[in-house]
Amino acid sequence: MFIKSIRPMLIFVGLLLIVVEIASGQDRPLDPSHRTVLRLVIGDSTSQDIYSKMGPSIPIRDNFEPSATQLCYVSDRDDTLIIFYSEFSRCSRVRLLSQKKRFQKWHFCSASPLVSKDVATASGVKLGISKHRLKAIFGSPRSETDETVTYVYEWQPKMNSAEMEKTSKISGDYENNRLGTVKVTIQAEFSATGLISFDVSQSMQ
Repeated sequence: MFIKSIRPMLIFVGLLLIVVEIASGQDRPLDPSHRTVLRLVIGDSTSQDIYSKMGPSIPIRDNFEPSATQLCYVSDRDDTLIIFYSEFSRCSRVRLLSQKKRFQKWHFCSASPLVSKDVATASGVKLGISKHRLKAIFGSPRSETDETVTYVYEWQPKMNSAEMEKTSKISGDYENNRLGTVKVTIQAEFSATGLISFDVSQSMQ
């Protein structure tokens, strides 16, 4: 009798855990296409890659992240602006904005013919799309309001022996470097016209 009554509860709890895991993105690597913009891959591309693709730009210090440098480019056709964040010479974050004046230092940005409202990730995310379309691409978000959605993906990268040896030489800790976790956070903001801000960042925990 007790076993029969507890079985439905166990099934419910199991389904709830599955839903939470899917929504939070735990232990699920993010497809590189979602963090690729203008063929620059967040977490992989270097500062030199950004300059080579986008052209020269004045490096701007990030007031909130002292170790990060901002390289920004503004459209010569509309108000679109894109900001690349570089930490230790590697691209760690990208922000795509539909209104350049939302970035206080936009007047330091370089004009680029590559930047416009049509800029998109390799997976098809671009300014102006609806929240419904974004959720169709990424699935259930970690959190959501009327104007925003947030996704968080965390996973442990697979490193071969050569990569582990190289990393351990830098940090002096071979064992712990095998346990590093990649964290990708995606924050999207919407208005009545669709997506107005798309922010993707990657870090090692």
